[in-house]
Amino acid sequence: MVNFIYIDIYQNVNMKEALKIFKALSDETRLKIIEFLLDGEKCVCEIVPYTKRTQSTVSIQLSKLEGLGIVESRREGKNVYYRIVNPKIKKILSKIDFSKWWDVDRKEIDWYPIIDESKCIGCGMCIVTCGRGVFEYDKSKNKSKVKNPFNCMVGCDNCRIYCPTGAISFPQKNRREFIQSLLKKYDILVKAREKVVE
Repeated sequence: MVNFIYIDIYQNVNMKEALKIFKALSDETRLKIIEFLLDGEKCVCEIVPYTKRTQSTVSIQLSKLEGLGIVESRREGKNVYYRIVNPKIKKILSKIDFSKWWDVDRKEIDWYPIIDESKCIGCGMCIVTCGRGVFEYDKSKNKSKVKNPFNCMVGCDNCRIYCPTGAISFPQKNRREFIQSLLKKYDILVKAREKVVE
């Protein structure tokens, strides 16, 4: 289930500011940068390796974030440091919760990717096709690894589909039957209908 984030635009965030925030969060590289800066100021020399993007890509996205008023920079010698200056970013990101799926504890649902290390070639396609932070790159092994298995969207197997070597599998072999069993077990169709007509 998508965990909806409701923002009272008229009380907490004006429309113009809300648009800036959502524009900042709409790009994967910018989102990774913001995620990295959540715990404090960082040097560009730290941001580049964290995002696994080129220096020029990171510089462009940092410039956009600065232009949107999300981050600000300061120079110290040859290094440039960035920090988040818009406090509402932290508040919005804190509302994203992958621990539930239709009010069911996500850890009760056996749906997560498993990587066969012997088949993984370290291409990073799983990282690119997943926007939920399920995977990370293990530099010591030059392979992808599963970092947050329960961030995986129930029923999504894009990582498996796009893996060029077939290194990714899921505990449930028949996705369709598994999802249908969950819909029935947790009465999801009724919940979905209620959500639609709200």
